Amino acid sequence: MDLKDRYFTVLDSLPDYVFIFSQSGLYIDVYGGEECATGFDCKPFIGRSLYDVSPPEMAKQFHSYITTVLDTNQTKVVRYKFDSQNMIELPDHVVISQELWFEGLIKPLDFIENGERTVVWTARNITQRHWLEMRLKELSEKDDLTGIANRRSFTESLLKAIEDFHRDQRQFSLLMLDIDHFKRVNDSMGHSVGDEAIRSVAQLLNNQLKNSDCFGRIGGEEFAVILYDTDLATSVLVAEKLRRCLENASFDIDGYQVALTISIGATEVLASDVAIKSILTRADDAMYCSKNLGRNRVSY
Repeated sequence: MDLKDRYFTVLDSLPDYVFIFSQSGLYIDVYGGEECATGFDCKPFIGRSLYDVSPPEMAKQFHSYITTVLDTNQTKVVRYKFDSQNMIELPDHVVISQELWFEGLIKPLDFIENGERTVVWTARNITQRHWLEMRLKELSEKDDLTGIANRRSFTESLLKAIEDFHRDQRQFSLLMLDIDHFKRVNDSMGHSVGDEAIRSVAQLLNNQLKNSDCFGRIGGEEFAVILYDTDLATSVLVAEKLRRCLENASFDIDGYQVALTISIGATEVLASDVAIKSILTRADDAMYCSKNLGRNRVSY
């Protein structure tokens, strides 16, 4: 085998795809991809444009990556996916049954092809890694007991809500909720019943909220809700609905009939809220007002 054949044999045995693109988005060369588990060969793309083999929006996005790399003369790392709605042109026998995620490393080259500058684009199949990362992210954001947002995740959502309010004037309200006399449940029925009661309360309240609301557990028996696009008057109505729902419920847990109520504080975002402390303090003060007024009520 001469040196040239050996060179191309090595390139084609690479586990990741290696594409050479021109500045206009033309496939100059394609190598490798044996271990990308895609079931298709991209060599037929050679001589064709991104716009010939990809959906328009995808081709436009990919082309912008190439342009950026050449304009900045810097390597760029991108992450992208293929699925049944967003896929390059495939042979008829290839069926994609799931999303395929790739990480692309795009680097400028120092040679000209047909009068155009070029880049090398290495594409690695990271589908398994992507779903593992998503699963770990989900676990890191969820409260272990209830499955709703944990304190850290809720705090991040509240920070973003304040940023969105100041940037886009997107209104929101905040509810703070605390289960009344919950210590009695743990003391008289045991912590396992208490844990199941917290889980049941979270599920019951979550079912009353919209999917767009952010519901989190921020303490032992304390919860909070971000009601997006909601003013104070509407948030009080939502809070009252939650209060009545729990007041009228009873949970059968390990032979105990557990009846609970909840105290709620409500507030809305103000122009002076540049951090989360002020809005949290107002909602917390309102919640303790409900406690001091006899519990099982909404204050604002």
